Amino acid sequence: MRLKIRIRLLFGLALVMPYGTQAMETTTAPFALSGQIEVTRVVDGDSLRSGKLKIRLFGIDAPELNQKCEADDGSSWPCGLAAQDAMRDLASSAPQLSCHLRDVDRYGRLVMQCFANGYDIAGALVDQGLALAYRDFSTAYVYNETRAAAAKRGLWQGHFSSPWEWRRK
Repeated sequence: MRLKIRIRLLFGLALVMPYGTQAMETTTAPFALSGQIEVTRVVDGDSLRSGKLKIRLFGIDAPELNQKCEADDGSSWPCGLAAQDAMRDLASSAPQLSCHLRDVDRYGRLVMQCFANGYDIAGALVDQGLALAYRDFSTAYVYNETRAAAAKRGLWQGHFSSPWEWRRK
């Protein structure tokens, strides 16, 4: 059943991708799909839309839109909105994003690794301290997170709950 859903989603993606698709080399997934997408909406710090396609960035988790974080001085700041703003800036830095499909999540979103002008958007968000490496799914951005924490950038400037802990509350 899950394979049928993936095949339908992939077929739909192939029809909607504005500049076609090309295979990407992979040995772990039963499918490979890459292409150029135009961002029509930035949903939050780790999700965006391209028309009807719902895309979640691979390997990271960003604070939820209404999540607040605490600075060292005890003041509260809207870290979820800051992550969304950073995602919007990165996504708008190129007319189109180059994205590679990595998976389809349980909500039917395409889990993709996306690049703007050659820069990995997820990596840039983690570098800024506005997203965390989502270790349950990948260790790709752990090094980026370690550097951001050491430099006290973004979330690391004070205290915060990880997005997955915050959602559970």
